[in-house]
Amino acid sequence: MSTFVVAGAPAQAATKTAGTKYYVNCGSGNDSASGLSSSTAWRTLDKVNSVVFKPGDSILFRRGTTCQGVLQPKGSGTADSPIVIGSYGTGARPVIDGGGARAAVFLHNVQGWEIRDLEISNAATRDGNARAGIYVLLDDFGIGKHYKISDVKIHDVPGCDCLQPELENSGGIVFKAAGSQVATGFDGVEITRNVISGVDNVGIGIVSQWSKRDLYPAGTNTFVPNTNVHIYLNKLTDQGGDGILVQNGVDPLTEWNIVDGFGLRASASHAAIVAFNSDRPVIQYNEITGGSATPPSFSLSVDAGNRDIVYQYNFSHDNDGPFMLFCAFTGSYSDGATIRYNISQNDKDLLLGTFEIPVVANGCDNGIPNVKFYNNVIYSPTAKAIVGSRGDHTPIEFTNNIFYGAPQGSAIHDAVGVYDHNLYYNVVVPPNHANPVIADPNFVNPGSGTGLGSILGYRLRCGSPAIAAGVAVTDNGGHDIFGLQVPATGPNIGAYQGPCVS
Repeated sequence: MSTFVVAGAPAQAATKTAGTKYYVNCGSGNDSASGLSSSTAWRTLDKVNSVVFKPGDSILFRRGTTCQGVLQPKGSGTADSPIVIGSYGTGARPVIDGGGARAAVFLHNVQGWEIRDLEISNAATRDGNARAGIYVLLDDFGIGKHYKISDVKIHDVPGCDCLQPELENSGGIVFKAAGSQVATGFDGVEITRNVISGVDNVGIGIVSQWSKRDLYPAGTNTFVPNTNVHIYLNKLTDQGGDGILVQNGVDPLTEWNIVDGFGLRASASHAAIVAFNSDRPVIQYNEITGGSATPPSFSLSVDAGNRDIVYQYNFSHDNDGPFMLFCAFTGSYSDGATIRYNISQNDKDLLLGTFEIPVVANGCDNGIPNVKFYNNVIYSPTAKAIVGSRGDHTPIEFTNNIFYGAPQGSAIHDAVGVYDHNLYYNVVVPPNHANPVIADPNFVNPGSGTGLGSILGYRLRCGSPAIAAGVAVTDNGGHDIFGLQVPATGPNIGAYQGPCVS
């Protein structure tokens, strides 16, 4: 039977399926019971894994209990009638303990799932094998829709320090689009209010083997986008590698996360928050601290394969590595980036042998065109090198920034950058910088920030030479990191656009 829609007729609302609630009590349940009430709960994950669940179903674990093994349920829900994994009863969150398996919770070739209110661990000897807390794997599946992970505590997931999507990946929460026959990706990924600690490789990661395109010719298969990705309000601590990574995103949004400690168990450089091979990713209102120095880890990175990435309103502070890396490595390209209204406080430059990495580094193999870096504050009172670029790189436009260096004078090693209306304090200013303001910016209390809620020290006192001393920037984002409107003409230099503070 065929169906049709009459032109102009109102669309019918999707029908929510009333599913079945299943109860699991790993302390005193019985797999021979029906599982349809708290008094007839199942006991083991094996029982849960033997059932094919349907749209609207719920799998509820008894609070205060621990389930050993791998949770690998079957079946798919829909966006309107997802299958929900949650909890019931009172007390501590129910625990899923994977015991060192590939994943403690494994969703394989399914869609329409929501996971909430659990505690997940996957402890084992740190042997270099790939492990995850939650692993969502689509293998020659097509486009998987609707995944939500919220209010989950994930900890103790030792794994491999593996970077490439074509290989295994470890992490707290890992989404992977794999295969080579059916174009595969994700549509609708929401990851929010999770607490992730003590994991290796990546805290939250979306990776793909469907990645080859003009900006990433070294990728595999054809490019398949991951759409409607929103990662927000998560707290990540003690991360072995990257904090948050989104690959193949189209308009992904990563915001209001805290990453405290990253690149701590790594053999190569990592970043706290990074997009890879993505179009128009926005990374905003994140707090980043505790990055490692060896190997050098960066708070933020304009990485390979990206087009028109935006980093705005982020606060990076007290990292042992640098603030920002611009890096399109061999076999990749990037085009367009906007870095605005961010504050970097006490992030470090590094000297590795004779190789100098400044706080803001334009490095790697391929230059990145169309980069605008404006109205940021780089407060680096110990840095020997505050900005640097290899001489063969595409120039970056630095406008309306405040560079606050060390008393002995921080260096800028950048012969190709375009500098206009920046303020420099304790910085040796090269002669090619246009309209420089060389003075103390007269911050209210620089260096005092401990989080996004404590950056008021970067407001400007009355008499500051940065007040109304900037130049107008096209498409300036509309407001600053404090939520204040950016003037159409005569903006302040720096991340603060409000009136002076007496």
